[in-house]
Amino acid sequence: MDNILTDDIVKLFSESRLSSYKFDFTDDNYIVLERYLYNIELSKSLYPLLSLLEITLRNRINQAIEKTIKSNWLIQEFERQDILLNGEYKKLLDAKQKLIKKGHKNINKDDLIAELSLGFWIHLCTKRYKTKLWHAQGFFRTVFADYPNFSEFDKLSKIFPILQIMLQLRNRVSHHEIIINHPYGIKNCYIDLKKLLGYISQDCLQFLDKICDFEKVYKQKP
Repeated sequence: MDNILTDDIVKLFSESRLSSYKFDFTDDNYIVLERYLYNIELSKSLYPLLSLLEITLRNRINQAIEKTIKSNWLIQEFERQDILLNGEYKKLLDAKQKLIKKGHKNINKDDLIAELSLGFWIHLCTKRYKTKLWHAQGFFRTVFADYPNFSEFDKLSKIFPILQIMLQLRNRVSHHEIIINHPYGIKNCYIDLKKLLGYISQDCLQFLDKICDFEKVYKQKP
């Protein structure tokens, strides 16, 4: 890519948008644009992992609540706010309204599970829900079925930091924001998120290895 074309593309994208990719005052437009393109490719390579995590986590939490606490709980929660705290209850009501606006007439639990944000499900993993959810017998084991040591004390506190990384990284990827300068290190994020997926399901982890090219893309760092 010649310098004239590089400069034209930088102007088209806007220097303010690309400023995050300028790590040093000596960096020229070429390296800035290379980092921007690398960021896109790296974000794409993380999508399979983030997608599998989001889908399996929300489904497992729902299964755990239905198995150990209350069946069809999302629908019943509309009639009586029994499990959710106010913040998450409002998100449930908002999800219902969004589905109605989309034309859903008979809203079921599957519609709600898909509509509720990742943040909703991760908030159910905070200490505020330990008594309501995680202290129920078999709850943790249902969600994280392949966790290596179920006798370990306070397992949730060890998992929650990874969930926070997951939410932050998923949001940054979804909004096309920079991830290559993640303070924890994007490779470390990848390693921890794979570990988290393995806690949920070793089968899903093996499936990920067939479709994920993160390692290959990561090595192309400019």
